[in-house]
Amino acid sequence: MKNLPSIKQLQYLLAVHQYQHFGRAAEACFIGQSTLSSAIQNLEETLGCQLIERENRSIMFTSIGEEVVERARKIIDDTISVKELTKSFLNPLQGQLSIGIIPTVASFIAADLYHLCAKEFPQLELVLIEDTSDNLLDKLEKGQVDVALLALPYDTNKFHTHILAQDPFNIVRHKDYQAAEGVVDFNLLPPSSVFLLEREHCLTDHALSACHLSKSECINPFEAASLHTLLSMVERQLGVTFLPQMAINAGILSHKPMVFSAAQDTAYRDIGILWRKTSGRIRDFRLLCDKLKPFFTEKCAR
Repeated sequence: MKNLPSIKQLQYLLAVHQYQHFGRAAEACFIGQSTLSSAIQNLEETLGCQLIERENRSIMFTSIGEEVVERARKIIDDTISVKELTKSFLNPLQGQLSIGIIPTVASFIAADLYHLCAKEFPQLELVLIEDTSDNLLDKLEKGQVDVALLALPYDTNKFHTHILAQDPFNIVRHKDYQAAEGVVDFNLLPPSSVFLLEREHCLTDHALSACHLSKSECINPFEAASLHTLLSMVERQLGVTFLPQMAINAGILSHKPMVFSAAQDTAYRDIGILWRKTSGRIRDFRLLCDKLKPFFTEKCAR
């Protein structure tokens, strides 16, 4: 067997690439800087090429160094996958599981999800992380979360995706706001009468697409940061908004003078769970899906 790089050396290389600094990388790896520098030097000698250019206190990865980093990242991912595979086989859904959830889902299911997992998987330590879709996909790719709960469609080709439920959209208005009553084509709503979330929330894109809202005149330029802000506008009879059934079932309209109706039969968002294709915990995730599917089906039921 030829002399090959060690997993530890590759981990150190990735740390240096992440922090772009030997001292900070050493701290992150809980070793001394001299130990890390020696390991990188030994790695370069093993490979027979320079990976990092060092000048005073600055460093720069060579072109081949960047390529090695990409290969090293895959090797580490695959190695972690092997460990996860055996752990999942011996102890399914035990230990820690981190789930990333977008805000327009987390707001309505987070507490119940904790209760469900505590009941069904008592040996599981559940960690929920709420963030936007883009940020969660980045965290998922980097291994900072194990799975992500997103609203689809979304560009998720890098990951395995399993659909859990369809969440229908509803048009929501004040009970005395007549301008939206009986409207079939939502593009015919009054100018600036449709209130939506900020674009970074995927709910806006899903609502626009699912409800076929293409006429910009009806969309108010104000972009809300939360669903509760949207409802404050609707409550003052300034216009309407679109909410998923999950939010309504969770009681977001309780004790408010508002009514809702189905937007259209085909207006819905998919709730999906995503994981890395290289993960070794697929058995865990499929078992989780078996429990989450009826859970989300109930949450989204009309």
